[in-house]
Amino acid sequence: MGRIKSAWEIALERTENIEVDAEKIRHSANIEAIRKIAGAYLLSDEDTEESTREKLLQYGSDDKREALGQTIINALSLPQEEKSDDKKAQRLSFLLSIAVPSGDEIQDFLGQVLAHIAQYPVHREQLMNQLKEQFEPMLREKEEKLRAQYGEAPHLSLENDKEYRKVANQYLERLRDQYQEALDDAKKQLKEALS
Repeated sequence: MGRIKSAWEIALERTENIEVDAEKIRHSANIEAIRKIAGAYLLSDEDTEESTREKLLQYGSDDKREALGQTIINALSLPQEEKSDDKKAQRLSFLLSIAVPSGDEIQDFLGQVLAHIAQYPVHREQLMNQLKEQFEPMLREKEEKLRAQYGEAPHLSLENDKEYRKVANQYLERLRDQYQEALDDAKKQLKEALS
């Protein structure tokens, strides 16, 4: 009768041929550490360019290029607020200058992407103003019809008008999709350039 093996012996037998790739583990740890430093710099006013540069000195240029590239690409998004975030744009440019120290072309490209992103809230506001100008007379006409029919009419607002909201949402969605498509394409190009 054979000997019964313990769970420990079975686990050791199954793992005896597994090799640990120390270089891959080190690389992953470096990428994670660099991304944390870059994320803190992007989100905090306490981290300066100088302190961030000092923190990143200990990492190799390939690791910095990969990690900072990922961070920059992930940080590029259409703004939800009306005002542009010049501080974020400046900080992304700084991180790119560390990732690619002699990359004037890629810096110019990032500048174009950031300018594109900054135009989105401006165009969104222009679109909303045009829609309001177009719908306001129709809304006042509805008020006059109600006044003529009932003698008195409530003040109608664009925000409560179903037709206006439907049209505005359609146009806003189309505008967002156009900007997002261009941004996604730019992010792919940036990723290729950083590879």
